[in-house]
Amino acid sequence: MENLFGPKLTSQEGEVDTVTALKDKVVGLYFSAHWCPPCRSFTPELAKTYKLLTEQGKNFEIVFVSSDNDDSGFTEYFNSMPWKALPYSERDRKASLSKKFKVSGIPTLVILDPSGAIITKDGRTQIDGDPEGANFPWVPPEVKDVLGTEFMSKDGKTVTLSELEGHHIAVYFSAHWCPPCKTFTPNLAKVYTTLKDKGVKLEIIFASSDKNEEEFDEYYKEMPWLALPYVDRERKLKLSQKFGVTGIPCLVVLGPDLEIVNPNARNRVSNDLEAAEFPWGAKPLINLDEDPSNINDYVSVLFVKGECMDEGAAKAMMDKLSASGQEYINKAKISKEDPEFMFFFSNSASGKVTSSVIDAMEGAAQADRPVLVVLDIPEGGKYSVVETDNPTPDMIDTVLEDYKAGKLTMKQLN
Repeated sequence: MENLFGPKLTSQEGEVDTVTALKDKVVGLYFSAHWCPPCRSFTPELAKTYKLLTEQGKNFEIVFVSSDNDDSGFTEYFNSMPWKALPYSERDRKASLSKKFKVSGIPTLVILDPSGAIITKDGRTQIDGDPEGANFPWVPPEVKDVLGTEFMSKDGKTVTLSELEGHHIAVYFSAHWCPPCKTFTPNLAKVYTTLKDKGVKLEIIFASSDKNEEEFDEYYKEMPWLALPYVDRERKLKLSQKFGVTGIPCLVVLGPDLEIVNPNARNRVSNDLEAAEFPWGAKPLINLDEDPSNINDYVSVLFVKGECMDEGAAKAMMDKLSASGQEYINKAKISKEDPEFMFFFSNSASGKVTSSVIDAMEGAAQADRPVLVVLDIPEGGKYSVVETDNPTPDMIDTVLEDYKAGKLTMKQLN
């Protein structure tokens, strides 16, 4: 907890020791601000739950992490709160916490266990659904508990989860009214058929966001896989919450053990219609022009090969980047957190996505020379170009360590 918040927190009585205040407690990180109307609505409800739990002797504490515009706004808002707060002056630590937990909007309530491990990033929904705190500390259900055991097939028969033993299972969140869904569904059907023809054990389950059962029936006619019965709205809602689905189409891929292989494989499938990369697990090195979806959410290393780089030198760079990417994926699996870095490449500065990124960096690249750059889009869109015309593999570890140590000069993307 001290690593997260620093040695001291603010309370209504003054400064308190972080370790003492949070020892052995479940901790809610409350990202909020006085200027935010949804925050001002949620804060009193959260305070009621907090009071109930603390009066019951539950080991629960909340730390307010302020997005207020100034110290006076923070103080006015914090005076209405019964819990602790990160000192307003700790702006760098606030930014680090927002980045670590990928906070993209407020109010956000992240629940941590006493060791600092994430219980849920969606504490707000948990409080809304359980204001009495009966389910404290709101440990999310396992996938098997929300997926259910029965699904409907195209011929109206029931298929059980036990019949899918040994299969990868993909849950497809989609709707007839959604234009991107209508475009993606035929491609997904092609991939599904290709894999089934190869004897691959895969099943897809359609989780409909259609507005009524008639639309569901019409749309499901286009699909060759299983579905949740439309009337089972509660199961669909719980699955959306479990997988953090905020938009459609979304394809969540699960392994035979029901562990999440990919929380949204839509782009991977769209760029792999021959299904050569099934089951589309985490890639250590991603082609930015094919799949830029993660670059907004992670600190990223981007290598642009350029037109004049020797192929052998380019391959050595790619091999090292891929190895580094796999190392951070492996670390993330052990810690059960997101990877600290993502790694991208592009064969040309004129690529459809790469060109936009390059254009946003002042004098960062010319089409004929390679570029190695650290992108920190979550931190307000920052970047740092490695000043060399000849990037080499041994630079990569140094760049990563310099970034972690705050030694890189970060500029603002235009």
